[in-house]
Amino acid sequence: MLREPAEREPAELPTTELRVGYQGEPGAFGEVAAAAHGGIPRGFASFEKLLEAVRDGEIDEAVLPLENAVVGAITEALDPLAAAVCAGMELVAVGLTSVPVRLALAARPGTPLAAVKRAWSHPAALRQCTQKLAQLGIERVVCYDTAGAAQIVSNDSSTDAAVCSRSAAERYGLEVLVDDVSDKEQNGTRFAHLRMADHARAQVSLAFLRTSSMTATGRLDVLTGATLLPLAGSAEFPVRMWVLGADAARLQALAPVRDVQVISLGMPAAHAAKMTPPKLGTEPVVKSLPHATARRAPTVVEVGPFKVGGGARSMIAGPCSVESADQMMRIAREVAACGATALRGGIFKPRTNPYAFQGHGLEALDWMVAAGKAVGLPIVTEVMAVDQVKAVAEKADVLQIGARNMQNYDLLRAVGRGGRPVLLKRGAGATVDEWLGAAEYVMAAGEPRVILCERGIRTFETSTRNTLDLGGMLAARPLTHLPLMADPSHSAGRADLVEGLPRAAWASGADGLIVEVHDDPARALSDAEQALVPQRFAELARALQLQPNAKLPLAQLRAWVDAIDHDLGLLVQRRL
Repeated sequence: MLREPAEREPAELPTTELRVGYQGEPGAFGEVAAAAHGGIPRGFASFEKLLEAVRDGEIDEAVLPLENAVVGAITEALDPLAAAVCAGMELVAVGLTSVPVRLALAARPGTPLAAVKRAWSHPAALRQCTQKLAQLGIERVVCYDTAGAAQIVSNDSSTDAAVCSRSAAERYGLEVLVDDVSDKEQNGTRFAHLRMADHARAQVSLAFLRTSSMTATGRLDVLTGATLLPLAGSAEFPVRMWVLGADAARLQALAPVRDVQVISLGMPAAHAAKMTPPKLGTEPVVKSLPHATARRAPTVVEVGPFKVGGGARSMIAGPCSVESADQMMRIAREVAACGATALRGGIFKPRTNPYAFQGHGLEALDWMVAAGKAVGLPIVTEVMAVDQVKAVAEKADVLQIGARNMQNYDLLRAVGRGGRPVLLKRGAGATVDEWLGAAEYVMAAGEPRVILCERGIRTFETSTRNTLDLGGMLAARPLTHLPLMADPSHSAGRADLVEGLPRAAWASGADGLIVEVHDDPARALSDAEQALVPQRFAELARALQLQPNAKLPLAQLRAWVDAIDHDLGLLVQRRL
């Protein structure tokens, strides 16, 4: 059974802001993707009408779901897109947005779960909860949209239910019976942002592939190493596929010898703009690429003297662990004198060894706050659990999510509601796409000020603690408007290597660095091997031409003078 919505006249929207279309009613997951970069969302009854609207200039941009974590390719969207491209519609993909999906089972208030026999939703959503609905003995009924299903059920006097988002259920006055009926717990959908080719420059390579000479398995990944999603075929071309990024370029190169026809929407991301590494100490030439600028300015995170993104570069420095009030104050003065713009330190420490030092907790946060205020620097510290977020957010300026917690989705949602900027480190085994997906969790929960931090991934190499993946950092650049930082300390794991990696990250266009500094590494309670002493950090700061802000707060000027006096005192002692 298929129910279509009644046609309705589109509302007039201001033309000065980005108009982004999606398929469905208000409350649909597509609306979340449409609003992800500041656009004005507008719903359409079908994907065909959505594509017609972007073609005719009624909207500036269309978001279409490409793939889902449970069911893979969203053929309901990709088939009309392929047809439009084959008919000569010239589109470019200007970005990707990953939207977390929780499919609630909702019905009219007072309806018991046992009374529900049918559930309405979009066919792609129903495929994502086939097993759960079968276990509940509920028949699936297809309609045009998840939020539309909630609207249908709200206007019906039966005991039918809708599979939709919680926000859609609340919007249409339904009661949630089951919080999530997805067959897979970590569910999500990736959307492509599409524009007409003459109005935008492609930043994400998106291609359809059609062939009449497929392998016996009907897949091309055995030939290219690409991860491809097969779509519904036709009589002329049995299989169509789409692929992102560099995989599209590889497949285009293989086309003459493999009899593969590639219809590409835009150039591969690596060639979307020329990237010239900046000279040390200058403003970066590598900025957020035009897709982010066209939709909205690159995200800039600013807290006091700390400002990163959109051309602003920053240095976060401090000890791995906050060990004492005196230690924190000493190091704060040292790093502030060198031009650091934020103070880091761990009050909770995730350690591989359960018997190792775990941090002093909230008491150490007070020491850190006092040190930050004394030198005029905001503080950055890690939270490890949901119940820590509220207490830390009351005093810290930036909440850090460590590599071990990058995919702790409950924690990501919690910091997204914490009201503080979030520094999100990449997991040691995480892909760039998973890293960006984790950032989407934070932003979807309400916090747009996210800083991505590359801190090294785990490879076969054992001479360093991790491998600093600057290639992955650069690959993320055209896919996001968020600032990108690098952590050379955790990548190297050795102080003798830490000074070289920041130079490489700085030259490659990182928006900022986070470096561990300790004035007595031999006695450090954690990560002693990778900490720079203040003198070495000062040399690094000079090499990167970090300059203290022109308008320093009085407290920081005093800290600078105190640091100089401290150094002079050491020289006098050595002379004596």
